[in-house]
Amino acid sequence: MTAHHRYELSKALTVAAIILYIPANFLPVMTITITGQVESLTVMGGVMELYDTGLVPVAVVVFLASVVVPAVKLVSLSWLLSLHGSDISQSRRMKVHAFLTRIGTWAMIDVFLLSILVAVGQLGILASVQAEVGALFFAVMIICTLYAADVYKTHMIWRHPLPKSQ
Repeated sequence: MTAHHRYELSKALTVAAIILYIPANFLPVMTITITGQVESLTVMGGVMELYDTGLVPVAVVVFLASVVVPAVKLVSLSWLLSLHGSDISQSRRMKVHAFLTRIGTWAMIDVFLLSILVAVGQLGILASVQAEVGALFFAVMIICTLYAADVYKTHMIWRHPLPKSQ
């Protein structure tokens, strides 16, 4: 795959992730039923529920992994791609790319926690947890950001794009 194709693919994956970020955060990611009371929760609804039940450290981890990290990744990827072919901040862009690679999978902790809740949260008529469509949007959004950062190789930061043929 050429550098140009890598850049275009990374850009497309980033745009897709930005589009998916909206339903991932506004649609319910899970429905919890406890003794007949049904509650659908978005990502932030889950964070607030954890906070309200006294699980503040868990709420902070979920907030960081599910809201802050994806937003930082999307902003960072957008910035990195917007400066493609430029001499501006090349060493800083290398650091940002390394950071993106390092934090890449941390946002999947939310999907991991949901899968554990769904697996062990089936207590018959007393309680149940069901994954909702927001979780799918969230997982696909995270996968898009992972691939966007992986496809855009660091050597591309130092190369200038070839002039477009007329």
